[in-house]
Amino acid sequence: MLIAQISDTHISQHGDAEREFPERVKSLEAFVRHINALDQKPDLVLHTGDVTHGGQPEDYETAKTIMKDISIPVYFALGNRDLGKNLVAGLKDLGGADLGAAKLVEGFVIYSIDGFPVRLIAMDTHHREHNIGTTCSVRLGVLDELLKQQPDQPTALFMHHPPFEVTTSKYPFQFDDQVLADSFLGLIAQHKQIKHLFCGHMHRQYSVQLETCRASCVPSLPPDNRLGEFEPELDGKPLYQLHSWNADTARFETKLCAATLPT
Repeated sequence: MLIAQISDTHISQHGDAEREFPERVKSLEAFVRHINALDQKPDLVLHTGDVTHGGQPEDYETAKTIMKDISIPVYFALGNRDLGKNLVAGLKDLGGADLGAAKLVEGFVIYSIDGFPVRLIAMDTHHREHNIGTTCSVRLGVLDELLKQQPDQPTALFMHHPPFEVTTSKYPFQFDDQVLADSFLGLIAQHKQIKHLFCGHMHRQYSVQLETCRASCVPSLPPDNRLGEFEPELDGKPLYQLHSWNADTARFETKLCAATLPT
């Protein structure tokens, strides 16, 4: 199983992201061309949130127009800059993906992806009032219910905000409450089938070993809003990660990849 992960495309024709709109569109276009040109194509794409910068329908339409020709399913987690109903309505069927099973419980976007060697679950960490992440009893209950359905199936969660410290960041903790983050991680530790957490939001690359599984953050796809240090040959290029499932070790092996912008 091979997963391509992107995040934090922040596409917007409005407000403080309008100036960067052309370059962010080019970055997403470059990613689509790169994926379609690979000899070994991923089984699916995970976008871990902040598809847009303001959740406007026309910005999801831009993302859909760019990604509609990608030859594999594309699934999305909800970022703090996204709007759940517009994301689901605008992007629910890209590449044959089915977000129709997304649970809109009190507006929360939580759903599972089945039929692969590793089951995937999108978790909603959107605060609704702040840019930092959060969770609640409703969301944790939905997640717990989904996990109890298939306790022996290797599973990975994908979400926007990491519920753990990213120690290389100036602002390492991006949950609004340590107790809530601990509740989230405590639930994960109870379900041993969870093998990985795929996160975005931090605009940088990071990985850590949690109590019972690995967790990681992918750098933002467009270079203009990326943070952290990278090799010189990666400067100015759209970046994403490829995650290859190793059934023998029950782990994902991750590779940082770059797409090429047109000259």
